[in-house]
Amino acid sequence: MQNLTPGWRATSLGNPAASRYPACWQSLPRTPWDLALFDGRLYVGLGNSSNRGPSANAGPVPLFAYDLKQRRWQQEATLPEEQISRFLVDGEQLWIAGEDPRGSWRWGNLYHRTDGDRLWWQQRRLPRFIHAHDLAVHQGRLVVAGNVSDAVTTGPKAERHGSAMAVSADSGQSWRVQRLTGWRATALLPFSEALLAVQALPGPQLKRWLQQGHRWSPWSAVHQWQAETGWKPRHEITLEQLLPGVRGADQRSGWIDSATPNRQGVAWIASLGPWGAEPPQRSAFVGMIDSRGDLQVQSIPLEPNEHAMDWQAEGDGWLLLSSRPLPQGGWRSRLQRYRLAATKRHTEDEDVLVEFEAPLPAWSLAGTAEQRFVGIGPPPFQKELPVGSCSPEAPFSGSVLMLRPA
Repeated sequence: MQNLTPGWRATSLGNPAASRYPACWQSLPRTPWDLALFDGRLYVGLGNSSNRGPSANAGPVPLFAYDLKQRRWQQEATLPEEQISRFLVDGEQLWIAGEDPRGSWRWGNLYHRTDGDRLWWQQRRLPRFIHAHDLAVHQGRLVVAGNVSDAVTTGPKAERHGSAMAVSADSGQSWRVQRLTGWRATALLPFSEALLAVQALPGPQLKRWLQQGHRWSPWSAVHQWQAETGWKPRHEITLEQLLPGVRGADQRSGWIDSATPNRQGVAWIASLGPWGAEPPQRSAFVGMIDSRGDLQVQSIPLEPNEHAMDWQAEGDGWLLLSSRPLPQGGWRSRLQRYRLAATKRHTEDEDVLVEFEAPLPAWSLAGTAEQRFVGIGPPPFQKELPVGSCSPEAPFSGSVLMLRPA
């Protein structure tokens, strides 16, 4: 690490992923997709659930935790999944959504443990779920957004998979599943006034797939949970409204994730495909539900080539983790405060908490005011390295850093 903001110090906590994915070219499954602080430990999510690339379906995936008192990594479990991409801390419980089960797709998985109990419990009760991309707790219900193997009843059997939502009122013992017409439901936006679910946003290829399967006409990017009737499409929420300021919002592919609520609203990140000469990008947004029940969204302006990477709730605001490549090589990452009341991005020194440079970008964020943790991974949208190849920066993927005021 170089050029750390004065008044801060950095400590490397090592690279726990290297014990499971030791080859230099395995930089993608070493990506720390998410971090979570729970019960005096820092948890890191690893793996690769994609069907493409040399590290395709990189499970079973280890679950590593860093003991803050003993100052060492421990492997608490090995999960029969291809990837851990999302943690949920709900009071005295820590939950993990099963990204892609290695067993039968008849059931999808959730995993959880309680505060003070180091045993992990597998709940294999999600009917037909292939991917559980996100989970949230809303009004006492456990909610999962993902993809099932039998979303529709027409077309070739291999193409009947698609978006689905699952809701449980008894902590995951039983589920009410509703199938949607999209490809995958990727994110939950848990506002205090409403719960919204977002599907993968279709570029030209996905739109053709939906049209061929007669799914396009009823398709809606956003659905809202209604306790009496289930998930209701919100056709009036356009992609231009969901992604304000994004050129070609209704014609480029998009994947919304990293939804982070607080008392004001919900912040999220969208991975957007290319648009003409414009390369892929990771963009940040913050939304709220106004007094009329309408969704109001603000985009967070970023510097050229800067990618939004993760959010962390902080009181009435958030910390945004972003990274941008440097002309001389390497990446500069920063943590910046943001509040929903702001009408533009602040640039005053007090709003930028800390900046640092590293060989690779920062992917994930967790921590407290006394110590912040970031996970380092490969550049966004970079193709995987071929088997046996290596780059000078690839070994750094999977590293976890601790940042503290000096």
